[in-house]
Amino acid sequence: MTDSSNPNNEEQIDSDAPTVAASRVKFLTIVSIAFGPMLIAYLAFMYFPEWAPSGTTNEGELIMPPVYAAEVATELTELESWGLVMPLVADCTDDCREILYLSRQVLTGLGKNTNRVTRFILAEQPVTAELREHLEAEHKDLKVIEGNLGPLTAVSAAFPLLFLVDPNGNVMMYFTLEKAGKPMLGDLKHLLKLSNIG
Repeated sequence: MTDSSNPNNEEQIDSDAPTVAASRVKFLTIVSIAFGPMLIAYLAFMYFPEWAPSGTTNEGELIMPPVYAAEVATELTELESWGLVMPLVADCTDDCREILYLSRQVLTGLGKNTNRVTRFILAEQPVTAELREHLEAEHKDLKVIEGNLGPLTAVSAAFPLLFLVDPNGNVMMYFTLEKAGKPMLGDLKHLLKLSNIG
């Protein structure tokens, strides 16, 4: 039986107290290192979703789900390359001509991959003689096709826009005028690098 009145026992308890406290601090530190980041991540996910990264690096806007090219124009279902399509909803204004110019520059910037992308103007009725003259003078590679603008205007009405069609016949991304230069070039370079089709 231990004598609780023994002063030696009191001294041993007093000397063990700092060791126990230090052990607890070490334990709590290890637990916080292990579980702290998970707790912070959970709280951020639940209460601050705007902090979450978007998970994509593309500059263009992805269309989810994609629009089937067959709903737009037959010619777009017969592509053996990628397609850049500019819907013509009215006369080709200055912004329209600017986005056509930028798309031409982007194709030039693709270098050896230039022939992997085909440019189109999509109209619901024949283009004006003035626009046709402009296209023949400035955009000889561009193809004018007629089709149904409805599925594309349903995606966005903020024209002018360039829609990207993959070789499988999916309209899967679009670019605004502000993104139609270097940002679009970056996206296309990335897509063509990863793609084994078109």
